[in-house]
Amino acid sequence: MYNLPEISESAERLERLVRQERDAQIQRRYHMLLLFKTEEAKSRSAAARHLGVHRNTIADWIGLYEKGGLEKLREIGEPGPEPGQQSIPPTVMEDLKERLSKPEGFGSYKEIQQWLAEEQDVDLCYSTVHGIVRYDLGAKPKSPRPSHPKKTRRSK
Repeated sequence: MYNLPEISESAERLERLVRQERDAQIQRRYHMLLLFKTEEAKSRSAAARHLGVHRNTIADWIGLYEKGGLEKLREIGEPGPEPGQQSIPPTVMEDLKERLSKPEGFGSYKEIQQWLAEEQDVDLCYSTVHGIVRYDLGAKPKSPRPSHPKKTRRSK
């Protein structure tokens, strides 16, 4: 079991902070401290269930509190990747666009993934490659798929 932090604020002060806080994210963090202080929650999981968040979120909040108390607990980070962050460097993206525009293109998304890894030194999972090619670039692998023999029409 993980150790819970020693909470220096009184239960009365924490109750007041919870009531007065207008930011719902910060209010839940204060509420977490109140749950631990009053022993209404005796574990991260119990606090997480009570507040409707994941237990790892509780662990993150505890870490913030231990680093800098209430002041640090009030810091809300921006979610998601850094602005402008890209999975594929711009030069590689240009090469990919050029290759996709050729009639032969690629045989499959898997082939695109392998080409990126081997030729461009860019390792991406299949779903990322598919999402970039299909939805960001609006392209598809170009190679025609073999048709089933029964689908071809024979002239009489």
